[in-house]
Amino acid sequence: MKQKPNIAKSWDRVSDSWQKRIEPLFLRKDLLWGPYGPWESDAKLISPVKNKKVLVAGCGSGPDVWWLATNGARVTGIDVSPKQLQSAEERMRKSNLKAVFIQKDLDKLQRTQFVNKSFDLVVSNYAFQYVRDLLRLFKVLSSFLRPKGEFVFSLDHPVSCAIEGKTKLRVDYLNERIQYWSFRDWNASTRTIPAYSYHRTASAIYNALVDAGFSVERIIEPKPTMKGGIGNSREYKKAQRIPETIIFQCIKK
Repeated sequence: MKQKPNIAKSWDRVSDSWQKRIEPLFLRKDLLWGPYGPWESDAKLISPVKNKKVLVAGCGSGPDVWWLATNGARVTGIDVSPKQLQSAEERMRKSNLKAVFIQKDLDKLQRTQFVNKSFDLVVSNYAFQYVRDLLRLFKVLSSFLRPKGEFVFSLDHPVSCAIEGKTKLRVDYLNERIQYWSFRDWNASTRTIPAYSYHRTASAIYNALVDAGFSVERIIEPKPTMKGGIGNSREYKKAQRIPETIIFQCIKK
């Protein structure tokens, strides 16, 4: 069996080049749900966040934390990568904004991390594909949310992730599995950094949400728009036919 890369170290290694790639997210002053949008100002997936207590699960370098805090939320961000969290903290400090950051693997997050029913909203953007036990995590996150609390997250669309290979494509959607791939270092095009993610079906994600006590309000498969633009033209053309992103808007029962 192939050994999984250390995803925290992989993100640490790619962190500097990643910051340059996502800088437009901060210039836009909006929250982007996936590589090509939609922007939250268009999608309106979460209610106003002013004075709300918000948890960002897998916050990375903090664009969502920054946007939430800018709009008056009291934010806590969790991520596995120390280097990404350092970038997030620097961004908040330069913007004279406050947030709490915790370095933690989401697969090791426990109910004891926070007081039960202490958050109004949980947000996650492109982090759950790295989580081995999604049902367990959903149950933990549910315990943090107040009744009727909101839970909105995006991740790689399972259909997009089911397509493998570059020269000869192979489609395998129904078999859930771990997939090995590489980050491209955007500062050095020839350098790649090992990574992995978990492929699971859309129904598996939906059923895990239901089993964890969530009501799924909407599932969004956004049509790509280049104004969301942190991808490239080849990926954009593919995303016009095969969705890159899936978004779940949920409420705790």
